[in-house]
Amino acid sequence: MYIRSKLEREFPFFLIFKAFQEKLLFLIRFFQSPETIGSIFPSSDALTSKLVTQIAPSRSPKKYLEVGAGTGAVTDAIIKKLGPKDTLDVVERDPALCCLLKNKYKNPNIKIYEKSIEDFEESDYDGIISSLPFNQFSLDFVKGVFFKYLKMMKPGGFLSYYEYKYPEVCTRLLTEQRQRLEKIRNFKTEVGQKFDEKIESVWWNLPPADVRSIQKKGY
Repeated sequence: MYIRSKLEREFPFFLIFKAFQEKLLFLIRFFQSPETIGSIFPSSDALTSKLVTQIAPSRSPKKYLEVGAGTGAVTDAIIKKLGPKDTLDVVERDPALCCLLKNKYKNPNIKIYEKSIEDFEESDYDGIISSLPFNQFSLDFVKGVFFKYLKMMKPGGFLSYYEYKYPEVCTRLLTEQRQRLEKIRNFKTEVGQKFDEKIESVWWNLPPADVRSIQKKGY
């Protein structure tokens, strides 16, 4: 750990090499499993900053969950906003990406889990940040994940996730599953209406995306 930190300080090209490695791994995993990775490009700084807007300083420790971390683009943005006593659980099902994350994050307040969200059983989160490509999945899977997220959140907790703009264009060209997309869109709209959803566009991302946030009502 000390040797790596010294290399990063004294040899800037080492950081460039690490970044290249991460992007290459992301690219490889996309072509091996495009249905679960979702995009050929990692999330931009503009997108990640919007996703973590609701993470704010607090006097009491907060507990956060990230799902589908990939190479850690969103994870880095979350960590920058964590308080000293806040904790972050990261769920990533891809073994290669999970290995990268475990080597990258050594903070005792950050735990990396090599699991599908379907098999993850923790709860009581103040916030959930999801990078799962919902438009790539079946409607039943999307419904199951959303209901699980709502169950895992504390009253007053938030869920932030994103989706790429104009998914029907790519879907028509690649898979012709427009009806599935329409059903998923309608379901997410229903959830958004129930939980006072906020939607913000992020154009400085490839592809451009919408960040969607809902908040679980307290009681």
